[in-house]
Amino acid sequence: MSCLQHPWKSWRHIVKLDPDRPIQDKDLIRLGDSGTDAILIGGTQGITYQKTFDLFARLQRFIPHLPLWQEISELSAILPESDGYAIPVVLNTGHVNWIIGHQKAAIEQFGELIPWEKLVVEGYVILNENSAVAKLTGAKVPNHARGTVAYAQTAERIFGMDLIYLEYSGSYGNPQWVQAVRDKTNAHLVYGGGIDSADKAVEMASIADTIVVGNALYEKGIAVVEETAAAVHSINKKRTK
Repeated sequence: MSCLQHPWKSWRHIVKLDPDRPIQDKDLIRLGDSGTDAILIGGTQGITYQKTFDLFARLQRFIPHLPLWQEISELSAILPESDGYAIPVVLNTGHVNWIIGHQKAAIEQFGELIPWEKLVVEGYVILNENSAVAKLTGAKVPNHARGTVAYAQTAERIFGMDLIYLEYSGSYGNPQWVQAVRDKTNAHLVYGGGIDSADKAVEMASIADTIVVGNALYEKGIAVVEETAAAVHSINKKRTK
């Protein structure tokens, strides 16, 4: 399934919300007016169906106009009401389950119930070795840009993936590494990690197709979403002039 058939192509700014982390209703309301393009529900630890459902229900209540997608890390937490599903394939994992095991298990369990037209596969490269997701997946983090590019090219040219996600998860990444991937691939490039200011949002959004704001929302407040979304969309306006 090509991501060009999905709204990711037009999303420049995504907010990732973690069901295991608290957020107030008033912040969800502001989130709806922040200028972000979509909400991605996902996390690494403590993900349950009830927590995911509760967050999703609040989002439907307060910001029904924004796309609500799930990034699937726990099969028991999948919500059939979601607008779409991002399926991570962790390219630099040390455990085969994160490449094909969990995905195969999902197909076995849900079979013909899977709405294939609502799925996007993420070719995931984890680049912060100290992150929870790196530890969970046993990620083997490259120590140079060439290794990162090689993972991205493997995803695109061997596995046929057309969405690559560079995940720094809580830390701000190396723009030169992101640029190296941009230069060597044609896939839709998503960047996540450490976007907590307009300057960082502009820097990474000038390279990647889509940026994801996650931890900064919980650490600095909803204003960081408003600030980064405005900065990203100001780039778009300059491009169209």
